[in-house]
Amino acid sequence: MTRSRAFNRFHRFTAKRRRKALRAALPIQETEYGKAASSIDNSEKLRRRAWERALVLDFSEPLEIG
Repeated sequence: MTRSRAFNRFHRFTAKRRRKALRAALPIQETEYGKAASSIDNSEKLRRRAWERALVLDFSEPLEIG
């Protein structure tokens, strides 16, 4: 590998590591987008939200005694 190619590869590698470190330092991104920021799958979030709504509805219904 030539010196300039190795130099470019090294700087791309360090830039990628720097971006990962910066993304990891942002708490907003982790809470808003989940553990994998690149993930587009919202099914777990929707499932959890539906489960929470069902719980709220169950607990809001009056108890029938007797």
